[in-house]
Amino acid sequence: MILKIKITIIEDCLIELNRLSTELEIWSKCSGIEIELYSYSSGEEYFRRHQENDVSVFFLDIQLSGMSGMTFAKKLRESGYKGHLIFITAFREYVFEGYQVHALNYLLKPITANSLKPCMDEIAKDLLGNTYVFRNKHEIVQIPYTDILVFSSNMHYVDILTTSKSFCQYTSLNNIISYLPKEFIRCHRSYIVNMSHIYKIKGNTIVLSNNMKVPIGRSFLNHVQIEFSNYSFRFDKDIF
Repeated sequence: MILKIKITIIEDCLIELNRLSTELEIWSKCSGIEIELYSYSSGEEYFRRHQENDVSVFFLDIQLSGMSGMTFAKKLRESGYKGHLIFITAFREYVFEGYQVHALNYLLKPITANSLKPCMDEIAKDLLGNTYVFRNKHEIVQIPYTDILVFSSNMHYVDILTTSKSFCQYTSLNNIISYLPKEFIRCHRSYIVNMSHIYKIKGNTIVLSNNMKVPIGRSFLNHVQIEFSNYSFRFDKDIF
């Protein structure tokens, strides 16, 4: 289970490096997921100097002085690296070359929050696996998703109710929903529920396995009914 995402950036333009680093720090603060950043100005410098282990993500400029980002990626794969590769480039024509090294994505310069967020959300979802990481100033707790009943907003905090206890975290439902597994559904502007813990839906109310009642917002009702029906019969595709 990963508690911190280690990120290495290979970029020889200081302006672009600073922009990407800043956006990654903003994403980290908003998502509540800690990151550890390393940077190098060339592939040669990385292979000569790097000491960090267990890097989860590489952001690679394709056009570098000396070894290209694509050549660097190939050397990484040949050395056994299995993690995520993200290319950053000003040119769309390089996209198809990324298939050779199983690149996750391309981001066009200049990097923006709108392009970076879904990319990092996807990486976080993959790395976090089947556990939600709750953290505050005093502790870090790995909570199995199967134990979580509901997330509910409480001013600038989110209450997390599990089958055995509750937690309170400084974050927002919008930040949480982006990397939750598909069994979690937003049913109200103030609630996200785990469909595996829904006992029944009656009118505009969800009754959870602990008998807690959660309201369904009017604009969410049709979506909730469809998604819960699909979830309930997900193993029996022939029923429809």
